[in-house]
Amino acid sequence: MDAPARTLGIGQRFFLAIACQLWLWVNLFSEASEFEAIAVSIVQLVAVVLISFRLRHMPSINDRWVRIVILVVVLVVAAVDLTIAGKELAGFSLWFSTRKLVPVAGFLAFAGAIYCFFKAPTRIMLLLYTVSFVAGMRAIALMLSAQGSSETGNFGTLTIVEAVVSMIYPLVFIFRGHYTPIPEPEATSDGK
Repeated sequence: MDAPARTLGIGQRFFLAIACQLWLWVNLFSEASEFEAIAVSIVQLVAVVLISFRLRHMPSINDRWVRIVILVVVLVVAAVDLTIAGKELAGFSLWFSTRKLVPVAGFLAFAGAIYCFFKAPTRIMLLLYTVSFVAGMRAIALMLSAQGSSETGNFGTLTIVEAVVSMIYPLVFIFRGHYTPIPEPEATSDGK
């Protein structure tokens, strides 16, 4: 069984929430360019690897496979974004169609962000929320750019809505953040 959740200090919660919120807003309000898309994709890929290592060392997680699926979706969006941005930067024509895979991946990414609201607001869930929300925003940006929409280059209604919605979970984390539960030792002689 899991040990009781321990509350993080307000300073820790505030710092982590602000850092994740800044990452969300940097991705949302930055100008769309190939260099930025590549940088975002690389950071997302590194985050997926680090979170995956963290999940591997957490035997107490009962729904580990759900979180792995979320990370795979983030990985797919980051890989597609990196490939498209790299090809455009190199001057090659786009060979990858975003019409089928990216909308599905975007939907799953936002579903992953929503999933985080149904779990205790731990540090790992805040990170999972952040990377999945960014993946969803990148998927929307890819769809809009594939359609030639001008919404990708300016701060329209969609951008404002995404900015406001992205703040909800970090605020929840500030007020209710916990440490990730630590599993109790299986065999102990002193009962500690």
